[in-house]
Amino acid sequence: MSRIKIGINGFGRIGRALARLNLQHDSYDLVAINDIDPDVDNLAYLFKYDTTYGKLREDKVEVVDGQLIVNKQLIRVFCESDIVNVPWEKEGVDVVIDSSGVLQNVINARDLVDSRQVNKVVVTHAPNQGLDFTYMEGVNEKEYDKDRHHVISSSICDANAVTPFFKLIDDTFGIEMGEVTTLHPWLSYQNLVDGTIKSVSSPGHYWKDYALGRSSIGSLIPKDTTLCNAMEKVLPGIGARVHAASFRTPTSIVSAADGVFLLREKTSIEAVHEAINEYVKKYPGVLFPDDRSLVSIDYLGNEYGAVIDTRWLNLNMGRMLKFVLWYDNEWGYASRAYKCIRNLIAN
Repeated sequence: MSRIKIGINGFGRIGRALARLNLQHDSYDLVAINDIDPDVDNLAYLFKYDTTYGKLREDKVEVVDGQLIVNKQLIRVFCESDIVNVPWEKEGVDVVIDSSGVLQNVINARDLVDSRQVNKVVVTHAPNQGLDFTYMEGVNEKEYDKDRHHVISSSICDANAVTPFFKLIDDTFGIEMGEVTTLHPWLSYQNLVDGTIKSVSSPGHYWKDYALGRSSIGSLIPKDTTLCNAMEKVLPGIGARVHAASFRTPTSIVSAADGVFLLREKTSIEAVHEAINEYVKKYPGVLFPDDRSLVSIDYLGNEYGAVIDTRWLNLNMGRMLKFVLWYDNEWGYASRAYKCIRNLIAN
């Protein structure tokens, strides 16, 4: 099979992580990038120098005549606010990864596939409109139909992390009910100092809780989460049995999920470990068990969907299962989106 040509729409945190992943793994030809910022030198600068993941070698990235040269390969750079105005077809793009986070781009992506300008559009968030399918390896990949599903979501980072674990436990032992709390690092729209809800720089947000306008660097901030809604799209019925809450944490990277399940079937902790090991063999790269005494930053740059911290796996009375998962909410999530692209084309 010939190499897949990809384009990235939105060169922010996830878009740049995807480009770095491609530089590292060299699985696809990245031929086009679109971003609303016209300053290509600034885009190249942010690609080369990253506070979270470090700097690239100086000779990896340069700008020539307003275009990016990465590893001596030309990448066309465009500045369009609408995904359909980018000449993806002219650049030979097979798959566009929309990491803009803009709903209208998801809706307009339909025109790209209907007119056969591109084969697929992969969306790196979980909108409620414009999608054919939400794809998650190790959960619902058998339901994917390449002839019918063209605008495809890779869901959200939290769902990518926890849903495979929920799936394996539910399939093996049955989840009667559960509670999960995600601990998620701050995001760019949050305030550095206390402000009103209107001062939060996330256009169109629906939040009413005044706590979400507070400084992101000094407190744990409780908030609602769309996790259950996102999981429901790939694991129907789970939302009625599991409740989720979230905290924004005063850290820059790596999330955790802490929770408990009441299992339908009484079992042993040994059987739980065995089920995890079997799942890991079947779906390499999705989940990984780890018993080391580590903290969140130790999982920086981890490419798994989630790491199961087996130190905290505990089974009470054979049915109450305690778990802790770690996941890099940028790199790990982008890795899952990156690795699913070939499956979307080939399967």
